[in-house]
Amino acid sequence: MNQTLRALDTHWWAPARLRYPGTALCVVLALAGSFLANHYGAPALVLVLLLGFGFAHQATDSRLKPGVEFCSRQVLRIGIALLGARIGVEQLMTVGSLPLLVVLTCVPITIGSALLLGRWLGLPHLQSLVAGVAVAICGVSAAVAVAAVIPQGKLEDRRLLGVVVGVTALGTLSMLALPPLFAMLGYSDPQTGLLLGASIHDVAQAAGAGYLVSDTAGDIATLTKLLRVALLAPLVILLGALLNRHSTGKAEHPWFLLGFVTLFGMNSMGWLPEELRQALASTSQACLLVVMAALGMRTSLPSLFAQGWRPFALLTLLTILLVITAMASMAIYSL
Repeated sequence: MNQTLRALDTHWWAPARLRYPGTALCVVLALAGSFLANHYGAPALVLVLLLGFGFAHQATDSRLKPGVEFCSRQVLRIGIALLGARIGVEQLMTVGSLPLLVVLTCVPITIGSALLLGRWLGLPHLQSLVAGVAVAICGVSAAVAVAAVIPQGKLEDRRLLGVVVGVTALGTLSMLALPPLFAMLGYSDPQTGLLLGASIHDVAQAAGAGYLVSDTAGDIATLTKLLRVALLAPLVILLGALLNRHSTGKAEHPWFLLGFVTLFGMNSMGWLPEELRQALASTSQACLLVVMAALGMRTSLPSLFAQGWRPFALLTLLTILLVITAMASMAIYSL
């Protein structure tokens, strides 16, 4: 009996007990950020990240470090796997070919430009890749999804956080600035909705901006944005294979990619009951909040600001390029 208990303590309970203090703190910060977001209307991911910054010194504590590292890596992968329940391809049958053509044009151009501009600005290749995918697909969710398939130690947390903070700020700015800009340029409501969905980073921001214009613009913006999100599954699989092709030893990424693709396919086929789909999507969001707390704790503000202006310049240029590409491609495919 004693030997059995010792075996359980070694193989299961001991690692869980080691990770508990840091994990518990990340969960508390996620709950606190969610509470503040619900009461003040600010983005929950940003508030949790800011709370994490406040506990950056505690992350180096030997009692907290295992749990914080667990949240920043394993919980991240769980959240990305469950993200598959939030997206599907059924919208392809609804919006027609024009939004799909615009999206399929904008996404590769944005990612390719990110690599070129990042090299020109002297930024690390992987940071530029994460920035490009974040702008091209769906902001923070895309950034952390790509970060999850990057071999451990290849991308510093402060560089990932630079992308997270920058893309969130630019998404909010786009939500406020683009609707009046498109109205001034004379676009119709359907055209405005397509452009908003093709160029704003976050799903909620794209939908909100569209419905500020009209119900028609909001519907088209949401569906166009979901087309971009649907590309996350094949893109993450492709990047995971490319980035880990030279890795030695056991690869870390396939299990959560399998979960992502499985839920994505089940959701697309309508095999997930709505209650289960909502529960999985909520759990995915909760995991991402815990991850933001852990990433905030692992990065100090001085190290974040020490990156200088170049990462934020890259994100700004990519956002402007995405808007211009969406406008140009819509004009070309409408001829």
